[in-house]
Amino acid sequence: MPELPEVECLTRAVRLVLEGARLETAEFLRADLRSPIPIAQFRQLFEGQLIEQVFRRSKYMLIRSAKGTGVFHLGMTGQILEKDSAKPDVPHTHAVFKVQGRGGRTYLHFVDPRRFGRIDCFEGHAVERNAYFEHLGPEPLDCVDLGEHLFRQSRHKATAVKQFIMDAQQVVGVGNIYASESLFRAGIHPKRKAGAVSRQRYDKLGEQIKLTLEAAITAGGTTLRDFRTPDGLPGYFAVSLNVYDRAGEPCLRCGGEIRQIRQGGRSSFFCAFCQT
Repeated sequence: MPELPEVECLTRAVRLVLEGARLETAEFLRADLRSPIPIAQFRQLFEGQLIEQVFRRSKYMLIRSAKGTGVFHLGMTGQILEKDSAKPDVPHTHAVFKVQGRGGRTYLHFVDPRRFGRIDCFEGHAVERNAYFEHLGPEPLDCVDLGEHLFRQSRHKATAVKQFIMDAQQVVGVGNIYASESLFRAGIHPKRKAGAVSRQRYDKLGEQIKLTLEAAITAGGTTLRDFRTPDGLPGYFAVSLNVYDRAGEPCLRCGGEIRQIRQGGRSSFFCAFCQT
């Protein structure tokens, strides 16, 4: 599933096309994805409207008109592609949005082979009171003192620190790849109890979460099999990963063997020598 950097890169790319432009029409080629699409409401809120803002909250891309807020989630295989025509030329195209901007007319195609994505909307702009977002923790890149926040939230918690930082109610957007990478950079073993990590180590972990996510965003996102930017290009951060998906390979820091374990149904990758 695309993680925060992929969604941030996609959001920035879509922003260049859609923000300040008019969404002329929204054509839906099916009535549902992971859940039903509120087609009539979406059209009422956005057709013929200027898109005032394109932004991200957690792993959702949102668009805002004067009337309401649109919510997009890529699921596991979703893409948003910019095209010159409204005619779908990619299998599993489920929605086409006609956009009139300063550079002329263009089309955004929502493609999702496995249909685990979402297209939703709601009236108004109260994002934090919407059911998708009301229980979410802070954005890691916007949190002034992420280490202090994580330390405070972790007290007396016996859950493993990797699962703790992946809990979106604690902090959003730290998915499996970047949790493994951040813990390696901070020198913390993924199985250590969240409540047993010191304030000093959380300060370092908070810093490394931010640096890891920022590096991924700068590089264009991690190369995932189904992820593409609106230009059809993959992300490139995967070449810089230290531990993720490198089980059995030497640690780039100490030369020890990268190990793999299962935590919460997901693979964790770490160096037993560098992470304690």
